[in-house]
Amino acid sequence: MTLLVLMLAASACSNLGLGELHCSLLQGNDVSSANVLSVQAVPTAKYTPCLNELRLGWDSVSRFAEEGRAGINISRSISPFLTATVTESCDVSDAVAVESGYPDIQRFEDIEFQPTDIEISIVPLGERPLLSSRILVDRLAGVEIDDRPVTYTVDHDIDQSVNSRVNLALSQSAFVWIIDEVDAEEGTVELRSNIPAATGRGLLVADALDLIEDVVPAVFYRGNWYFTFEGGCITYEFDAKGTLAETVAADAEDALGFYPAFELREFARKNGFNIE
Repeated sequence: MTLLVLMLAASACSNLGLGELHCSLLQGNDVSSANVLSVQAVPTAKYTPCLNELRLGWDSVSRFAEEGRAGINISRSISPFLTATVTESCDVSDAVAVESGYPDIQRFEDIEFQPTDIEISIVPLGERPLLSSRILVDRLAGVEIDDRPVTYTVDHDIDQSVNSRVNLALSQSAFVWIIDEVDAEEGTVELRSNIPAATGRGLLVADALDLIEDVVPAVFYRGNWYFTFEGGCITYEFDAKGTLAETVAADAEDALGFYPAFELREFARKNGFNIE
């Protein structure tokens, strides 16, 4: 995330030429009218969104400004998946506070996501099933489901009740394999999940993997990040799917930032723009 401080006193900075509202200070012949509109839209805001660079999969960027809001739309093909918008305020009541990294900015997140990795918890019912579980995990190393990596977690608390262990596993993973003595002998598993189509007893491991592949949720990253500060709030709205969802959070951290709107307004005034 970039927080740019403009050095307005620098003699080399006669005006701004930020055609894409870049987070770096650029030089040009004219103050961009589009940039002026961006800071006019929310006159109280200390910052406005800016862009460091396009990232892989970011096909197009467009800006918008209207009374009370302004920002940047980022799209793939013709579908927006990330929008950064500045407004006077935002509702963060359902969001969780996280560290912003800046003393004058508070950050909140309200995000849902389905990661790329598929998690399978294994609950062995006894010592022999426990050994079989460990062998199975070693054998399946590198095996993917729908080109997605699979993470296996083996529950070693074999002395605890089966129901409590299975319920805990289901709360932590979308899919659970239960291995009892018969399964250990025959090389099978019982598949449990909250999806009726992905359940079954006495399944060969390959069949259990096939059932999971048929129902595994698509990768997505959606929701909002909020950045609140003096006179305003910048909201990052995410709706990314597939490969974009895998990288959009990290890309947003690196590629988007905050431009000092107060300084830009003052600089625009000095260059003849009426921004009242």
